Amino acid sequence: MTLSLEIIAPNHVIMQGTIVALQAADASGRFGIRPGHENFLTVLVPCVLRFRREDGREAFAAVDGGVLLLEDDKISVTTRDAVVADHLHEVADRAAAMLNARKDKEQAARAGFDELELSLLRELRKADQR
Repeated sequence: MTLSLEIIAPNHVIMQGTIVALQAADASGRFGIRPGHENFLTVLVPCVLRFRREDGREAFAAVDGGVLLLEDDKISVTTRDAVVADHLHEVADRAAAMLNARKDKEQAARAGFDELELSLLRELRKADQR
């Protein structure tokens, strides 16, 4: 027996495939899923998914939290972002790059917000002086 696995980010499908087992983590800790597992829904913490492909090879996906839905041997993981690799060290390197890119985007957004806030404060001071 097998499970269908899809990992989806807001703008694209990161991975689709057939697996025989999966490990993930939510607020209660790590858990495993095998074919025939009861249907359920959980909120994932940022974690590394570990899954075994049909041919027995192990693979990994670093997910930035998200939601895991298991329904009739189909696992759907929706997440802000994820990276997939065949080796743990590869997924760690890719996840670090993903997090660094996000950090850069967040810093740019904060800088833009700070500039907007200063501009608004200047305009409010001008309005008070009138």
